[in-house]
Amino acid sequence: MTCPKPCLDQISVDLMIAGTKAAGVRRTRANMQACAKLQIAIREALRAVLPPDDPRRDPAYPFNQLGG
Repeated sequence: MTCPKPCLDQISVDLMIAGTKAAGVRRTRANMQACAKLQIAIREALRAVLPPDDPRRDPAYPFNQLGG
């Protein structure tokens, strides 16, 4: 069995948090929607640069890896 790769959702959240901190932007209820859109854009950009055979290109990853 292969070891699962890090989920793009968590990577993109971590990058969004690091980016907003680096920019000096506090995440608040007022800008929650903008932060969510930024996280989605980061995730999709990461997905776009993955190799064609990487299972994380599938938006259902890691849930599509269950079963056998």
